[in-house]
This record gives sequence, structure tokens and C-alpha cells, in this order.
Amino acid sequence: MLKAITFDFWQTLYADSHTNWQSRQAVRVNLCHTYLVGRGYSCTPEDIAGGLDVAYNLTSVRWHQHLGVAVVTCMEAFAERLHLSLDETELSALVSLLGAAFLEAPPILIPDAKLVLARLSENYPLGIISDSALTPGSFVRQLMARDGILEFFTAFTFSDETAHTKPEVVQFYSTLKQLNVEPAEAVHIGDIFRTDIVGAKNAGMKAIRFTGFNKTETNDTLSDAVVDDYRQLEAAIVELSK
Repeated sequence: MLKAITFDFWQTLYADSHTNWQSRQAVRVNLCHTYLVGRGYSCTPEDIAGGLDVAYNLTSVRWHQHLGVAVVTCMEAFAERLHLSLDETELSALVSLLGAAFLEAPPILIPDAKLVLARLSENYPLGIISDSALTPGSFVRQLMARDGILEFFTAFTFSDETAHTKPEVVQFYSTLKQLNVEPAEAVHIGDIFRTDIVGAKNAGMKAIRFTGFNKTETNDTLSDAVVDDYRQLEAAIVELSK
């Protein structure tokens, strides 16, 4: 019997597009450039964009190594790329600006998710297990609060706040400990086979792959169910609870 449900964030609860990412990146560049010039540093928007590429590439490398990385560490790589000696206050300010850019050009809550989450939260404790890039988990929480869904969740595991990423089972066990359930009593919902599905199954959980936006996964041999619409999710969960 299922007693808890965990969700991935990107492309599972919230949908993002390349166009939206480009908008967010433009805001990041503008905010960071304005801040650094205001602090007396000499740099161009092109320098900022190049530094952010280095910062993002660090998250990508660590992600493929299944290692979490703090956003401030990424911004240290950014500063090194621009040959800037930034203190802790300045690095922290840049991290906050990345979060502000996320809130200005956010991903979009997937249709019907809020209604379904509200109903599910009446019967199950809910958790988030998300891999981060240049968006701190603290700002993800802010977006969820703004959209009125944070209240449905009681557990959060973001890779920028831990030493690991999915599919490392410690990410799943950390969340399950917060939810006070055993792996066999929980199901994880996510869109990526090698991280969400493999990780959940290795942790001893059930797994549902959400295909509403990520259509690239074609090698799924482990999911207990596959849904492409939140209106199908409750029935899938009921079936897995039998």
C-alpha cells in the first residue's frame, strides 16, 4: 500500500522551454552585469554570458557524475572565468540575482497539477526530489509558494543543497526519511528514465514516468506506469496501491 508520493520538479511539476530558458538567461546576464558594474567591476554583458556558461557547465559535469553542487560554488567558477575577486557577500548577491531571474522568467505549472496535488495531499504526504542547475532550491520554494502549491508538500530534497543528484538513492532516502515512510510505501513521479525512474527503483520505490512534456525518453523498461496528463495520475496511483 502506498503511503507517500514524491515528485520531480522540472518537466514534471513545471514545464520549461528553450525559449523561456533564453529569456531567463537574458535576465540573469542583465542583473549580474548591472550589479557588478555598480560594484565597480569592469565587465561586459558578453563576459557575463561566458561566465554563466562556465557556471552552468560545472552543474552539468557534476550532474553526470551524480554529484550535487551549490550554486555559490558555480558562481565562484563564474568569478574565476572573469578574473574577478569576489567576496562572500558579492557571491551571495549573485546567487540571489540568479534566483530573481528564475522568478522573473519562471517555468510554468503544468495544467491540472494544482488540483491533483490538492486532492493527493489530503491522503498522502508529498515530497520534492529535484536536481538543480543555477536555480537555488530556496527560489523553487518561492515559486511554488507564489503558485499556491508549496503548502501541499512536506519534504524537499534539492541537489544544490546536498552532495548528490538523482539517481543516487541517498536523494530518495533523504526525502523518504522526511516523509517517515519506507521505500516500498512510496512512489516517485518524474520524466527522466536514468535519474527519476532508475533512482526510484534502485531505492525500492514504485515509479511513474510523466511524459506530458519530455518526449525524448524511449528506453524505459522499469516504470510501473506511464502517464502524459495529470488527470491520469490519480488512477495510476490507485492502481499501484492495490
